[in-house]
Amino acid sequence: MGIINKLIGRFWPTGILFVVGFVLIIFVALGFLYFQQGAEQRDLEEQIAQLTIVVTRPLPSVEKLQADYDEVNRSLTPLTVKPTLDLLLTIAEKSGIEVDPDAGKFKIPPGSSREEEMGGGSYQVLSFKSILVQGEYDDVMAFISDLDFGKTLETMVLKKVDIKQTELKLKVGEQGRREEFRKMSFVVRDMMTDNGLLEIPAPLDYAGGIATKDMGSTSTKGFPDNTTTAADRDYTGTDTPRDGYVLYEHDKISTDNTSQFETVNYITVPITTYYYTCEADGTVRQFDGSDVATAMEYPNSEWEARRTEMYNVSLAVGEMMTDNGLLEIPVPLDYTGGIATNLMGDDPDTEETMEGFPDNTTPAIDKGYTGTDKPRGGYVLYNHDKISTDNATHFETASYIIMPTTKYYYTCEADGTVRQFDGPDVVTAKEYLDIETVAILEVDIYSKPSEGE
Repeated sequence: MGIINKLIGRFWPTGILFVVGFVLIIFVALGFLYFQQGAEQRDLEEQIAQLTIVVTRPLPSVEKLQADYDEVNRSLTPLTVKPTLDLLLTIAEKSGIEVDPDAGKFKIPPGSSREEEMGGGSYQVLSFKSILVQGEYDDVMAFISDLDFGKTLETMVLKKVDIKQTELKLKVGEQGRREEFRKMSFVVRDMMTDNGLLEIPAPLDYAGGIATKDMGSTSTKGFPDNTTTAADRDYTGTDTPRDGYVLYEHDKISTDNTSQFETVNYITVPITTYYYTCEADGTVRQFDGSDVATAMEYPNSEWEARRTEMYNVSLAVGEMMTDNGLLEIPVPLDYTGGIATNLMGDDPDTEETMEGFPDNTTPAIDKGYTGTDKPRGGYVLYNHDKISTDNATHFETASYIIMPTTKYYYTCEADGTVRQFDGPDVVTAKEYLDIETVAILEVDIYSKPSEGE
């Protein structure tokens, strides 16, 4: 007994330490297990929360499911090549692409048809490769977006797209046609300004059904107005000036003495290549024949109108520089200035000084003026005060463009180079360029096989 007590006494402290250590090991292990389960618990709580969102989300109604099912079936209705070509043509036209075959800006090569097994079902696939789409960037991208997102047809798959930029080059005949259209638009406005017309009294308009190419070869023919009598034009003399407001051999009544008139030409030829109508406000339309009901009207769209205005502004800048003996514009409203304008000069009806283009800054003294009057500064296109080269104390007002404001905005470099924008801030505005976007696409269209196939 004594020996046992001695042994217990000897090993008691070691036993206590062993027991305490063993308990600590178990405690640490349990703690580790607890923390590990805590992380798993949080993961489970997150999963439960996500599942709760899904479970509590309301199920679609029977009507919605039926509508979706019907739409899928509609999309998978068997398609043939001809209706599919018409569909692609409609999408292109809706996107703003010029689809006239003569323009060459929308081409679809012949498609091919095949069957594919997918998801346990059989589908017909109409495949079109090398579809060519050309136009302004936004229009081309609108076409691509429609195909890519299935806006018009959900079963349409856009497989490949190649995009590049190309310089716009017109065919020789097309360039001549557009050139004549631009000149016609310009000279009609010029005639209206020269005769003080806000509207043409009796225009040969589209509603009348007849277009003409005769600008005034005889006293009974002319454009845009061959009807308004000399008396209605305030003529008070005893002679017989020709009627109307015409572009060729027009008898203009003098504003200083209404008993007098002079014959002027706003166009150099009496007969044009194409046929035209004109609205009261001066809007010109171009055709390939005289009967507007059966003739083809050329697409003088917003694109054409914008290019026409650009042409007119560029032409006016060049004319102003020549008329004022300028090799360079002293203080141009250039691109680096960051601001474009659509204000060409002072509008006399407002009785206030507006901005001017392309130079609204150069003072009259720097233009060589030595008189005591106050001509406006700058070199502007509308109501420009031109200093006389014969007598620097005199000036005369000249306009190189017919309207004080334009629809689009412009900058101009010192050498007369004009740039066109859709807004005044050149950083954020879109600049219009004679460059178009060309896209080559590959498209697959899925549908159910036709019966009997």
